[in-house]
Amino acid sequence: MTPSTANGPARDRERAIRIGLGLLAAVNLSVGLFMVFDPAGFVDTIGPFGEVNDHYVRDVASWTLAYAGVLFIAVGRASWRVPVLGFGIAQSALHVLNHVVDIGEADPGWVGVFDALSLAALLGVMWWLIKSVQAGESNGAAR
Repeated sequence: MTPSTANGPARDRERAIRIGLGLLAAVNLSVGLFMVFDPAGFVDTIGPFGEVNDHYVRDVASWTLAYAGVLFIAVGRASWRVPVLGFGIAQSALHVLNHVVDIGEADPGWVGVFDALSLAALLGVMWWLIKSVQAGESNGAAR
């Protein structure tokens, strides 16, 4: 039985995983495009941690856009989910740590706290997604 033909909880879990992966991909796509097309606007709005360096902002955008792409693929390919989410969790945990270390460097100051908390929330979503994927696999869902 595949997740798309399963009944009840397995079907609901699969739907939630697909929606979660799709939303996470869309957030990464949106942020990445913002970074590419308006690096200074991104720094002013979301990452006010010093001088704007368009090149470095676009460098980070390359990661963000690539991650959005593999997340979109993982929506339809169950075998991609654990590796894509595992890698994303590792990167996201380091990203959160970096924001916690620099929390007082943002101007205005509340943005540092907001960024750290919002990134931690996204990390929590990713953790929930990987645990949901693993639960489906242990219950015999398609891999």
